[in-house]
Amino acid sequence: MPALGFGTYLTGGDELRWALRCAIAVGYRHIDTAHGYQNEEIVGDAIAKSGLPRESFFITTKLWCSDHGTESTRAAIDASLRALGTPYIDCYLMHAPDNQGTSAVDIRELRRQSWLVMEESHRAGTLRAIGVSNFEPRHIEDLRRWGSVTPAVNQVELHAYLSQSELRDYCARHGIVLQSYGSVGADGLLDDPEIQAVAAAHGRTPAQVSLRHSLQRGCAVLAKSITPERIAQNFAIFDFELSSLDVRRLDALERGERTYWDNTDVP
Repeated sequence: MPALGFGTYLTGGDELRWALRCAIAVGYRHIDTAHGYQNEEIVGDAIAKSGLPRESFFITTKLWCSDHGTESTRAAIDASLRALGTPYIDCYLMHAPDNQGTSAVDIRELRRQSWLVMEESHRAGTLRAIGVSNFEPRHIEDLRRWGSVTPAVNQVELHAYLSQSELRDYCARHGIVLQSYGSVGADGLLDDPEIQAVAAAHGRTPAQVSLRHSLQRGCAVLAKSITPERIAQNFAIFDFELSSLDVRRLDALERGERTYWDNTDVP
């Protein structure tokens, strides 16, 4: 999986088509989507029209919460394959631990059924890798007990305001790639004086510094923009490095503050 992916959350239509064209031209090869984003067809079409072979791309998509359960998960995987116009998905994630179960027992059982179907498709080669998103360690431990495959990826909100240190340690111990989102979009983050000061010192944008900070924490990262200049800037994060002092300054911004989805209370 490329360390940097292009995010497509809350975008669609011609706006997303243009952004994807720019992203692919710049060099992004990892595209992150989800059934819940309602833009898989646009992603698949952009890849098909890129002129590059399918194997040049790494596509991540996700199982939506309303699709948990054995038959619903099978149908959702088939629907994503059709929408993306691909015979396989590089990485398929369970979007969140929550679902439409009416009790804690029901929620866990639906999640168990979905994970076993994902493992089935993984063994068949339809899903090259399987993982999760927005999961806490206890949710992952359930999957490890129920199935035979440890999630390859856990995609979560992670940035200077939300370090997720315990989750990072857990994933590192179990060989799970932690992929961060929110390094660009978290509320107030890019306006923080510390991030702006570090960016000025390196002659970089605050977004570049924030993305680089997550990378140097050992995470894969997602960057999202619909502006050509920013799409290119966000891709240019591999030709500089934050010093240990820079990292400490940004680590010190920890607030335990979320901008996005909180699943910490999901059974």
